[in-house]
Formats: sequence, C-alpha cells, structure tokens
Amino acid sequence: MMFFTPFISVTVTSLFLLSYQFVIGEKVLLVPVPFADSHWLAQSNLGRALVNRGHAVTAVMSEDSLAERQSAEFLFETFEDRGTRARLKALEDRLVSNAAEMSLAGVIQAAIMLSQEMMKHCDFLLGDSNLLQRLRDSRYGAVVTDPFFPCGAILAAHLQIPHVAHLRTNAYRIDLAATGVPQPPAYVPDFLLPFTDQMTFLQRTQNAVVSAMMSLLSHWILSSNFDGLARKFLGEDETLLSAMSRADLWLYQTDNVLDFPTPSMPNMIQVGGLNVREVVPLAADLETFVQSSGEDGVVVVSFGSIVKTMPTDRAEVWAAALARLRQKVVWRYTGEKPAGLGTNTKLMGWLPQNDLLGHPKTRAFVTHAGYNGVSEALHHGVPMVCVPFFGDQPSNAARVVARGLGVKVEFSTVTADELYQAILHVLTNNSYQETAARLSHLHRDQPQSPMERAVWWIEHVIKHGGLPHLRARAVELPWYQYHLLDVAAFLLAVCAAVLGTVWYSCAFFCRKCCRKSSDKVKRQ
Repeated sequence: MMFFTPFISVTVTSLFLLSYQFVIGEKVLLVPVPFADSHWLAQSNLGRALVNRGHAVTAVMSEDSLAERQSAEFLFETFEDRGTRARLKALEDRLVSNAAEMSLAGVIQAAIMLSQEMMKHCDFLLGDSNLLQRLRDSRYGAVVTDPFFPCGAILAAHLQIPHVAHLRTNAYRIDLAATGVPQPPAYVPDFLLPFTDQMTFLQRTQNAVVSAMMSLLSHWILSSNFDGLARKFLGEDETLLSAMSRADLWLYQTDNVLDFPTPSMPNMIQVGGLNVREVVPLAADLETFVQSSGEDGVVVVSFGSIVKTMPTDRAEVWAAALARLRQKVVWRYTGEKPAGLGTNTKLMGWLPQNDLLGHPKTRAFVTHAGYNGVSEALHHGVPMVCVPFFGDQPSNAARVVARGLGVKVEFSTVTADELYQAILHVLTNNSYQETAARLSHLHRDQPQSPMERAVWWIEHVIKHGGLPHLRARAVELPWYQYHLLDVAAFLLAVCAAVLGTVWYSCAFFCRKCCRKSSDKVKRQ
C-alpha cells in the first residue's frame, strides 16, 4: 500500500499538469486595428500576457503594418493591403490635426471615410484565400479582436473560432447592439459628450438626442460598408451585427472607480487598467534629471502616441507656462524646440510614461486624457491636468474632474497664465493628491489584477470552446420584440376592447332606460 501512495500522487499531479498545459498552451489569434497605435498598445500588452502564460500568439496584419508593429513575442500572418493602411493613417493624422476645429458634420464625414477604408482593408484580408487557409489549418483556440475594426468579428465567424472582443468604447457603437445591453440616457452619458452621470435637464435632453442619432447613424455607416462582406464570407442571411453578436466575451477597459456604473451583461467583464505594469527603474540620465528636482518633484507632460507635436504658437504657450513651474518637467514632444523653453523642462521623443508616473518624485500628470494614460495615473495615484482633443478624451476628462482627480483646460484657447495656474492649482491643493491616493488604493484593492482577470477569462473561453450561455437572448430578438412593441400593441388592443365593451354596454343600458322612460310618459 505504501508503494502505491507516491505512484497515485505522481499520476494525479501529471494529469493535472497535462490538463493545465491544455489550458495554457493554446494558439490565440489577434486581429488589431490597422491604425490607432494606442489600440495596438493595449492589445499587444494583452497578447504578451498570454505569451507569458504559455500561449502561442499570432497577429494578423498587413505587410505595411509589420515594419512598425513587429515583436519577437508574437508570430505574424500578413496580407497585402494595397495602400489602405497608409490611407487610414493619413485620415487619422488629418483628424488629429483638425480635432479642435472639427464640427459635428466633420466628425461624421471622418467616420464615414474611416469605415469605407476599413472595409476595403478588411476585404483584402478576407479575400486572401491562402491566408484564410493558413488560419484554418492553425486551429486557434480563440481570436481576440478590437471592434473598432469590425473585420475581426467576420473573420472569427468565418473560421468558427470563439471570439473575444477587447475595447474601451466603440466609436461605431456596434457593441451596444451586439450585446443587447440598454444604455439609459437619463444617467449614462454618451462617450462623445463631456457629461457625468448627474446631468441637468438640458444635458439629459442633449444626451438622449445625441445617443439616439449617433446610434442610428453609426449602424447605417457600418451596415452600408460591412454587411456586404458578412454576406460574402458568411452567408446570404448574415450581417455584421449577427457576426458581432456571436462574441463569447467582451473585455471592457472600464473601472467603476473612474467610470460611472452602467447596465451590463454576464459576458461583459471590466478590465480597466490592464495596460498598467510594474514600475521599472528609469534610464540613468532620466533618473538623474528626476532626482535633481529635489522636494519640488516632477511634472510629466504627454499627449499619447498620436499627438506628438503642436503648432508653433501653441508650443510657445506651453513652454512659457511650464517654464514658470518650480518643478522639473518631462515633456514628450517631437516638434521644433520652442524658443521659450525653460531650463527646468526636458523634451523627449518617447518617454517611459508608466515608470515616470510610478516614480515617487512625480507630482502631476498633464495629459490629453487618453485612457491608457488616465488609467496609469489612477493606478499610481497621480493627479491630472486634462487637455482633451477628440474621441473619448473629453468624456475621460469629465470623469477625472467628477472624481476629484484633476482639472480640465481647453487646448485651443488656454493661455500660458491659465495653464500655469491650472497646473499650480493641482500641485498645491492637497485635495487632489489625497483623492488620487485614495482612489488608487480603491482601484488596486481587487482579488485579481485587470490583466490576470482578462487572461483568466480568455483561457476560460478557450477551455470550454466558447461561452454561448452568457450571451443575452436580446441580440436574437426582432427589434419590435426587444422594445415590446408587440406586447404594447396587444395590451392596447385589450384595453381598447374592454373600454369599447364598457362603452357599448353603458350605451345599451342607457338606451333601454331612456326607451322605458319614454314609453311610460306616453302611457301617462
């Protein structure tokens, strides 16, 4: 008996390791957005976490993308895009440079043009039969997509692979229709509007109108461009929405510490802050500069991966404001050196943002309010001065202000003195630092880190070959059933029948009574 005990123990352990390897040794396919580098940054971080768990991760992208995004951790499958990515990047640059002056009509036009180019890019991807055959032969356990590039949903449905969607918000709102989750405009602000969950009457009116109009417009834009591809590669009865609604899991980069509570479905998982990683030491020269700040500390200035420069007049405004600070300033800026740049300011073409924000000398973060930077500042407890440009940045800034994490200024109109006063206010008002520290502690107090949670759920999808039981029935209902219009019509008909019956009965009895009275009068 003593002989069999270690044998049984070894056998059980071996079986456990084999089953564990089955979960962590799968192939995962990434379908990134062909432009918008911040989206790729978040998705590639998720991919690296999967690699660290033993998965083999492959990214499918155009040959043009490979030069900028190639990484030793991933495998790559490529296709020829015939210039579509270059045109998408040009559209993105135009949108960024004109963001401050762009009207609503301009935003809509840009959305239409982006959708058209993404559709062409998708057509080249799906139309590469050799690529599709290689993907089929690889037998991936799951495909991770960004719904901003809807092609990933069509590819996942075509390959019949469990689909995981990873996003912050979706500019085309396809996720709302695909999950069936309601978004009551009374307290859920549209991501295009800088509102909180406590809106005035006029704000609620604007929120309701914008949400309804943009949802209809977005549905039309995507349907007109991608429904044809869905029919071509999935079947005549298919649409982009039907493909997207098959997603097994939605990983949202949201966090209720920063974001406002909204309705959710069981397959919608919050992983806000998954881009945050452990802080590593700064390079020697940068560490020396940071340490030279003494007790005053450092202010970090960065507008993300897209806005790397600015017009000369604006750059001089910023240089003048930053030069007045007692703190040292690390500014990510690739343009021509401003004439008024102070001796306290260090310009860098690239900076280790997460590591700087996690440094004990950092006192404030001046940011465009992109989600990656905001979540890093939240994690490390750094108050912010937000300078939003476009997209979800104004709504992110509104959340920062509402939570007491910082203030907001307008890029195109702020003066040097106003900018200096805004930064000084955040630096000298203890409430911002105290709030940032408290919310940082609240954000970190989780049983799993956001990245661990995201990886666990992806492995859960792979292990079970999909999670269809978590999808809401709402996505399969016709629109009139979802909005209970058939029930409303039935109840209206019942009420009308009851009221009609009562009316007819009353009228009948009234006529009988009147006739009897009339007959009685005649006899008298």
